[in-house]
Amino acid sequence: MERTKKVTIQDVARYANVSVGTIDRVIHNRGKVSPEKRKKVEEAIEKLKFNPNMLARTLALGNQFTICALVPNAPYPGHYWSMPLQGLKMAATQFKDYGIITEYFFYDLFDEKSFTLQANKIAALEPNGVVLAPLFLKESKIFAEKLRQKTVPYIFIDADFPGGQSLSYIGPDVKQSAFIAGRLLNSLLPDNAEMLIVNMVKGFENASALHRMEEGFKEYFHENGMEKSKTIHTLTINSTQKENVFRELTRFYIKHPATKGAFVTNSKAFLVAEFHRLHDLNIRLVGYDLVPENIEHLKNGGIDFIISQSPVQQGERAIQTLFDFFVFKKEPEKIQHVPLDIIIRENLDFYINFNRHFQNGIKNN
Repeated sequence: MERTKKVTIQDVARYANVSVGTIDRVIHNRGKVSPEKRKKVEEAIEKLKFNPNMLARTLALGNQFTICALVPNAPYPGHYWSMPLQGLKMAATQFKDYGIITEYFFYDLFDEKSFTLQANKIAALEPNGVVLAPLFLKESKIFAEKLRQKTVPYIFIDADFPGGQSLSYIGPDVKQSAFIAGRLLNSLLPDNAEMLIVNMVKGFENASALHRMEEGFKEYFHENGMEKSKTIHTLTINSTQKENVFRELTRFYIKHPATKGAFVTNSKAFLVAEFHRLHDLNIRLVGYDLVPENIEHLKNGGIDFIISQSPVQQGERAIQTLFDFFVFKKEPEKIQHVPLDIIIRENLDFYINFNRHFQNGIKNN
């Protein structure tokens, strides 16, 4: 009996390799489901001893759960933060018929006040749960404390911070990802090369993950006894506007002409790649995330490696986790690290096509 209580509709969907919507159609015998998929679902239900009546009883009570998502605003289509939002909306659509109501609140990546304003709106609503990207450390700590006082569970995506006491963190191991970046960049460079870590953020002291990224990057060289042979500089730019980034990069490279490699700690590696190309600089480059501009520079050789942090999966898994917690009383793992994929020009098309097939073929079955 205990086993039945722990199995969720998401467990069945993952086991059968189909969407939650497909499970629902099979259980309620509605809509079109291919015989092959129906057989997979029925086998999964039997194998896992899933009791669909439990979900039916929950729905019959008319329970509704409001989830508020607080994430950075994506200023244009294809921006990094459009991808976690895509995952959130995909999952919200899946669980809408199961009593999950999702509301979205957006803050400016370069404006702490906008974060506080939106956080206060959410706190006043007293939702059942919150999905939060805590990119401003001080403000996120204050908001998290308010949620704890109201006993509202919250999930962090993309970044977390020590003592955050979230229900779960869903995102990359940021320190490990930067360690990997160090290894990748080092593989491209000669001995005694100078390297640059580029941060583009307002208020580095208030950025919740960047310190651990720097630590992780430098740790690779420390563990391999290369601190003396590798000089690592750090440049923090309080903007992502091209003219500001270009101005600061110009100042840096004039002072450090021996720099041979750069690591960009957010999804804006394309700005650095464009600067290198404009000034005919042979500087190897590692960055994060397959935003369209990064894809372009990966193809033309301006970026050597992209580390993908599964942003769509982060948003989707956050809603799924809260659904399981509300409906099935399933305690999530405190840390749910997402895969880190290393993308190069040669595997780019395969990676994009594979993920497009996965989202269109499996998630929307």
